[in-house]
Amino acid sequence: MNAMKKEDRRVRYTKLAIRESFLALLSEKPIEKISVTEICKRADINRGTFYSHYADPFDLKHQLELELTNAFAESRAALGVKRLSAVDIFRVLKENRELCGVFYGPHGDSKAMRSIIFEYSGGYVEDLLHDCPALSEAHLRCLREMLVSATSTMLKYWYEHEMKGDPEIMAKALESFCDGGALSFVQRIESQD
Repeated sequence: MNAMKKEDRRVRYTKLAIRESFLALLSEKPIEKISVTEICKRADINRGTFYSHYADPFDLKHQLELELTNAFAESRAALGVKRLSAVDIFRVLKENRELCGVFYGPHGDSKAMRSIIFEYSGGYVEDLLHDCPALSEAHLRCLREMLVSATSTMLKYWYEHEMKGDPEIMAKALESFCDGGALSFVQRIESQD
């Protein structure tokens, strides 16, 4: 049992070193230009150790994306809600700040973050559908895309400014914009019918 705990600690340390090395490299250049050798050199590990955890830098990136997705899922489960509020999303991101570099760093993959936001924004649009049955599926898809874009842009801005804004204040601003935009969108659609 004690040997298992020691090994787990070692594995956690190694994965942390790999993660930090990868994120530092990702802040310097795109993932396509990052080699396993570079990651290992910065993390002070050998290539075999890297390959015992990840297939390549793209697999590592994917695992970090899953880590953030899991953080959202765990937060949702802990709160017992079907969708996270904006403030909950900002809090999860602040708690997992280092992972945000995978998405919003200079060479990050903002499309991956948009996918995560899209997954967690579903309940909001479904609530609108319940309240506004006149909206077509095409209108709902359009509305969801606009809300996801606004959320992603706001999160990117927050990340680029070192997450200095309080999550509650940032969430209120985002919710105000999204609610107002969604309401205006729905009213315009309904007035055209």
